Amino acid sequence: MSSQYLVFGVLTATLGLLAWGRLRYDLVALSSVTLLVLGGVLEPRDVFHGFGNDAVLSVIAIMVVGRAIRLAGATEPFAALLLRFGGGMMGQSLSLTAAAALFSSFMNNTGALTVFLPVAVHIARSAHRLASSLLMPLAFATLLGGLITLIGTPPNILVSAYREETLGTPFALFDYTPVGLGIALVGLAFLATVGWRLLPPRRGSVSLDRSLRMRQYFAEVRVPQDSLLAGHTLRELEDLGVDSNVVGVIRGNQRIAAPLSSEPIEAGDLLLVEADAEQLDRLIARAGLELGEDRIIAQEEIGGPDVALAKLVVSRGSPLVGRTPKGLRMRWRYGMNVLAISRQGARIVRRISAVRIRAGDVLFVQIREEAIGEVIESLHLHTLEDTEHHRPNLRRLAATMAIFFGAMVGVATGAASLGICFLAAALLLMMFNLVSVHEATTSVDWSIVILLGSTIPLGVALERTGGATTIATGLMHLARDVHPVWALTFLMVVTMLLSNMMNNAATAVLMAPIAYRLSQSMGVNADPFLMAVAVGASACFLTPIGHQCNILVMGPGGYRFSDYARLGAPLSVLVLVVGVPLIVWFWPL
Repeated sequence: MSSQYLVFGVLTATLGLLAWGRLRYDLVALSSVTLLVLGGVLEPRDVFHGFGNDAVLSVIAIMVVGRAIRLAGATEPFAALLLRFGGGMMGQSLSLTAAAALFSSFMNNTGALTVFLPVAVHIARSAHRLASSLLMPLAFATLLGGLITLIGTPPNILVSAYREETLGTPFALFDYTPVGLGIALVGLAFLATVGWRLLPPRRGSVSLDRSLRMRQYFAEVRVPQDSLLAGHTLRELEDLGVDSNVVGVIRGNQRIAAPLSSEPIEAGDLLLVEADAEQLDRLIARAGLELGEDRIIAQEEIGGPDVALAKLVVSRGSPLVGRTPKGLRMRWRYGMNVLAISRQGARIVRRISAVRIRAGDVLFVQIREEAIGEVIESLHLHTLEDTEHHRPNLRRLAATMAIFFGAMVGVATGAASLGICFLAAALLLMMFNLVSVHEATTSVDWSIVILLGSTIPLGVALERTGGATTIATGLMHLARDVHPVWALTFLMVVTMLLSNMMNNAATAVLMAPIAYRLSQSMGVNADPFLMAVAVGASACFLTPIGHQCNILVMGPGGYRFSDYARLGAPLSVLVLVVGVPLIVWFWPL
């Protein structure tokens, strides 16, 4: 019993920290498992068993395959078609959300959102509408699409893996389709007709570039002959301890945008400097510079033929989270200048270099064209502009899709497990150079992998100590006088609430054993209860922290925390009302 109390204590603390959201969820989960090992509840091999679980390997392989599909340009025709699509708000919303749901049913939710996020921004701008009317429905559509197939979202894979452990066979590739497709169709119809009307008008950071024309943030300074900087490099200017950012150098008729730290400074140069009035005065005094012409700096002057001005959204797993641009020395490490930061649609006006970056922030950056792809991948950023084009190469596309469908057939026919089929597909894609090893490794969200590998042992501990049975017994006492359908409904509601406070994959791992024990104690079929957990875990529409996709649209849409419930609450009720009858119909109790 003492070990059960330890598991409950660790589990409660884990849920609390995940809901708090201030600590990385992968580190929270890993720390929790470590405590259970130190407490003697788990053996060290149990931890490694979690990382070797077929579900974890499946998630990794599917992320790699999804990246290869994007590189092959499979999504490009759909995106191009949507950009040319006319019609009113309902038509645009329906076509956009339907396309996103379709792709998210066969690839990672976040990957699908990344494809269609710039498309949604472009459609909103072209129609002179606020992007906030499209972005949240788009994010929710990717979650609905993930319900349709086994590979659509990690919770489906994890619940299927648990079913294999307990009942001997996993869910098949399209076992989720009858329920998931029905929920998705109703949900998409709601989002396109009613849902966007429930959202308040928010001005997000899509128009962030306009604020950069404000002259108090940019100034022109001249380097005289007697300046301390003449003959030195920009790196030495950065060492002066002044909070400023040189975004361009004008040398005679030559204009250098986004200069490197090694760029030499010559007498007579004009420096385009980003700094507030106080820091600008300090820079001029310390370096012996002269204030140049008093004029507004045009945006074109900080860009150039080889320099991009990009709006990038920070993901939850980005190494930038919790760090400051100054502490990261972004110009030296990444060749990137952060010109502005927007948070929930509002520009941060205090010193940018000292701002701690959060997930969901939108960074307006100045960066060299050849570096933007690598920076986006390595820092887990997502662009709001169409800076990354993958035009379809028919030969490459055919080879990629042949390997993908081969993996699908292998799973559907039971030739091999999901993890083996898609791992083989990922290896073939790399062998035929359809995706490079670097692209494959950067396509994997390793924070999700660590989270999955750590939460699976938590589920094992819950089962091993009898905690799952204890919780299921408590739920059964609450539902002892009601029909099993109401117990199923209650289970789905609990799962949905948990998934809005913590990662949906972790929710699936923790709730699957409880669902199984509850079905056993009631003497009914376990499949509908497991299916309810899979659906509930992906129905995280109430908060921005419930899913990565929700966070990614928060900054560009300018949404507030409460905005998610305005659209998410009725959508959650709709999922419940439609989902429970579909589950009971296709998976009888």
